[in-house]
Amino acid sequence: MKPEIFNHINHRSRFDPISDPIRVVVNAVPLKNIATGIGRYIRELYAHVQRLHPELEIRYFDGIRLCSHMPEPPGAGSSWTAAVDLAWRFPPGFVYMARILAHEISARRFYSLCRGFDIYHEAGYFPYKTAGSIKTVFTIHDLSLKMLSRFHPKDRVLFFNRYFEKSLARADAIVTPSEFTKREIQKTWPSLETKMHAISLGCDKTLFRSYPGDQVDAFKIEKGLPDKYVLFAGTSDPRKNIRTIFDSMAHLPESVKLVCTGWAGWGQGVENELKHANLTDRIIFTGYVPDPELALLYSGARVFVYPSFYEGFGLPVIEAMACGCPVVCANAASLPEVAGDASIYCDPHDEMCLANAIGEVFFSDELYEQMSRLSLGQAAKFNWSVTAEKTVGVFESVRKNQ
Repeated sequence: MKPEIFNHINHRSRFDPISDPIRVVVNAVPLKNIATGIGRYIRELYAHVQRLHPELEIRYFDGIRLCSHMPEPPGAGSSWTAAVDLAWRFPPGFVYMARILAHEISARRFYSLCRGFDIYHEAGYFPYKTAGSIKTVFTIHDLSLKMLSRFHPKDRVLFFNRYFEKSLARADAIVTPSEFTKREIQKTWPSLETKMHAISLGCDKTLFRSYPGDQVDAFKIEKGLPDKYVLFAGTSDPRKNIRTIFDSMAHLPESVKLVCTGWAGWGQGVENELKHANLTDRIIFTGYVPDPELALLYSGARVFVYPSFYEGFGLPVIEAMACGCPVVCANAASLPEVAGDASIYCDPHDEMCLANAIGEVFFSDELYEQMSRLSLGQAAKFNWSVTAEKTVGVFESVRKNQ
C-alpha cells in the first residue's frame, strides 16, 4: 500500500529531570486562534513538557504579557472568527499592512519581556528579536507559503516573504515535524548552517482512540449523520485539495456520503462547486467541532480521505488512524512518511484513483477491518511524550553551545 517509508519513528527513552533547569519562553499567540494544527502542536507539546519536566520554568507570551499557563483558544463563533471573516473583506494590501503593524507591536513587547530566559521557542510564526543571551529554537512546520504560494491569501504570502528568511538567521536551532520538511529546508537554503532536528508529532491516545460502537451510533443519531460515511477533516483552503474529493464523489454511488469537518479556512466557492457537481445532498458540513466530537467522527467513519497537495506532517491522518479509521491519502510531501504502510495512496490530482480507493474500503468489510488494524498499529508509533523529550533535548543542546 505504500510507495515509500522513512525510518523516522522516535523511540521512547527515560525522562530524567534536568539538573540545571532551563528557563523557556514560548510564543503562544497561535493558541489564541481556532485550534488548528499549530495550536494543537503547542498545546500538546507543552502539556507533556510540563508533566515530564516540572523543573523547567516555562512562560507563555500571549502577544501582550507573559503567563504561567497556556492561553485558551476561542470558540468557533467567537469574536476572533468574526474578525478573521471581516479581514478577508478588505484588500490584501490593507490586511498585509495590518499584519506588519500587529507583528511589530508584539515584537517590541516581546523584546522587553524576554530578558533572563535561556531559550525562546518560536513554535508557530516568525522569531522575534531577543535581548541578552537567549537562544532561539524555531519550529518550521512546512514551506507551503513558499512552495505553493498560489494556494494562500496574497497578504499572507507577502508577510512570509518579508519575515521568513530574516527569521532563519535568528534561529540557533530548527525543529521540523518530519524528515520531509527538513529536506525541503536543506534543499531551498543549502548554505544554511543552523542545526536541524526532525521530531515527529504525537497523538493523544486518551482522546483519539476507538470508541464503543453504541457510543458512536448514539453520536451519529444525535448529529444526523449517516450510518456509513467518508470523512474529511481540515480547512477548506485549496492546499487541502477538497475539490478533488468532490470530483471523486461524482464517480461513486449515491449511497456514499461525505462528511467535511473543520474551520472554513479561506477557500472560496465551495458551495458553488457542490451545486455545479450536483452533490449538495451527499455532503454534510459540520463546521468546526470540539476535539471530543472530532474523535467520534473519526471513530464512526468508514474511511478518512486526505488528498492534500502539501503537508509538513499531516496530523489528522494519525488522529484518524488512532481511532481505527482506514485512511486514503495523497502520495505527496510528508504523508507517506507519516502514514507508512497503513494507508492507500493516490496521486492528489487523480480523482479516479481516489474514487476507486474510497470505494474499495467503503464496500469491503474485509478490507475495512484489515486497514483498521493497520491504522491502530501505525498510530501507536507516535507519542507526544517522546516529542516533548526530544524537544527538551534540543533546548539542552542549544543552551550548552552558548
